Amino acid sequence: MRQASWFLAPVLQAGAVVLLARVPAVESLLPVLGLLRGPLGFVLLALGAAISMDRWRPLFIPRPPPVLLFVLAVAFSLALGVPYVRQVQASGDEVEYLLMAQSLWREHDLDLRDNFERGDHLEYVPGLPRLPFGTLRADGRPVSSHSVGLSLLLAPVYAAGGRVAGVVLLALLAAGLGLEVRTLARRSGADDRSAAFAAAAAVGPPVVFYTFFLYTEVVCAFALALGLRLLVADPGPVRAAGAALALSLLPWLHVKMIPAVAVTGALALWRLRGRSLIAFLTVASAMALAFVTFYRIVFGQWTPMALYGARAPKALERMAPELALPGTLLDATSGLLPHAPVYVLALAGLPLLLRRGFRDAAAYGLVLVAVIVPVVTWRNWWGGFCPPARFLVPLVPVLGIALALRVSGEPRGLARWRWPLLAGGLALAVFMTWEPTETMMLNGRDQPPRVWEALKGSVSPGRYLPHLSSRLGSTEPPWRPPLAEKRVALVWVAVLGTLLVLDGLARRRAGVDRWFRGLTLPLAALLFLSIAVDRWARSTEDSTRSGMSPDPVVRTEVLLTSRTPPR
Repeated sequence: MRQASWFLAPVLQAGAVVLLARVPAVESLLPVLGLLRGPLGFVLLALGAAISMDRWRPLFIPRPPPVLLFVLAVAFSLALGVPYVRQVQASGDEVEYLLMAQSLWREHDLDLRDNFERGDHLEYVPGLPRLPFGTLRADGRPVSSHSVGLSLLLAPVYAAGGRVAGVVLLALLAAGLGLEVRTLARRSGADDRSAAFAAAAAVGPPVVFYTFFLYTEVVCAFALALGLRLLVADPGPVRAAGAALALSLLPWLHVKMIPAVAVTGALALWRLRGRSLIAFLTVASAMALAFVTFYRIVFGQWTPMALYGARAPKALERMAPELALPGTLLDATSGLLPHAPVYVLALAGLPLLLRRGFRDAAAYGLVLVAVIVPVVTWRNWWGGFCPPARFLVPLVPVLGIALALRVSGEPRGLARWRWPLLAGGLALAVFMTWEPTETMMLNGRDQPPRVWEALKGSVSPGRYLPHLSSRLGSTEPPWRPPLAEKRVALVWVAVLGTLLVLDGLARRRAGVDRWFRGLTLPLAALLFLSIAVDRWARSTEDSTRSGMSPDPVVRTEVLLTSRTPPR
């Protein structure tokens, strides 16, 4: 009887909590239970049932071969992406990337005026109020302020099959990224199953969103992963040249990747010797010369800052820089963890990655810093009108290695939650794209994604997430989020920090590890978080003072429901 109760405890626990959410007196005492009066209640019941089944008969998933991983990743991306691009118009910066690709293909130049006059853009967007350009060439002709690399890559593909062909290309690169993460993880000491798990996480959100939202992120992540894989394995001359070529593509894609190129170039000078070093320097020097020569010919200047008028872009709006790092991780609209919770395992695994040999720790640690610093110091750290976690996509190779190291070996602590965390992110990605015209995956500072409203019960999940990129409480720059949003972020940092500390203890102490075996710990964390948010962070006084309603999603409801989805 005792053994049967142990098997059934998680599903009975989940059922009891969902039933309590239906009791008005209990819900009024704990408003967070209102989350369970919608779709999330069924999610909790399914999770409890899965844990009970795993206790009765542990889940065994065979190790998939690389080819199967690749095929499944491509199929997943295309299943979400092809219906999206067939029903939803291009938006954001992808309009300019596509228009440049058309100009390169049809006229072999970057002068978009004739393309605009012919209406080339009508193939993917109904209309543009004006020619999209942000700066001028040396001869005075207007030109886009976006880097040309992605458009060069898309030009022949778009010529062959339009926007759908671009989705196919990025789906293939995302699948290749997954295999690169798997190889890097195995080389760093992860076992085969953990490396395959990291590959599966790498092709999920947020990467999958950017296989059909045509930005530079997937290409950047793949090029960085390929370059690192070739570079960190003490390569011969051919592989060293390949690493130089892959890494040299990054500045052509986006100027924010230049620090990453500088760091990896320094690593090459430190690690390579003899013919390998000569091969790397030869290719890297040729690519660097081509890069600056392009800007000299087109803009009359030797610097890529010519895209912005030879200076860093003027910040028309400022956000508190101390909010950028927690925002990239936790923000309700653009944060990584709300949309891909499996990466909490990467946070837990970063110390393991950085404790490896000095050479690997230096390589991955410096790359991590080089990618993240331009993001958190940039006024537009949330990424603009785009899917979540845009600027963290290039970090997926490093985060994937850390994730694989954390789940290697016997599952203890947070590693026990790996499958629910992965499945939750993948299911959320499918939900957000199930009806493409709802555009649930797109964020904007004035229009948070509709996904949290779609998942609400009697209360929206958005109430318990920080909206650090929101400017709804401000009327003039500098736009900063209300005090309530900062407090919610502090609550999340405290909860995640506690879980990470407990995870570290669970790897060494069986007693602490037992806390991770059922639903008690996650429910306790949710209870603490909700009480802190309801009683402190979003108290009525603070919300009124900040100019926002107690539930920030409610304040944006009119904006969201009045917006006509692009078709």
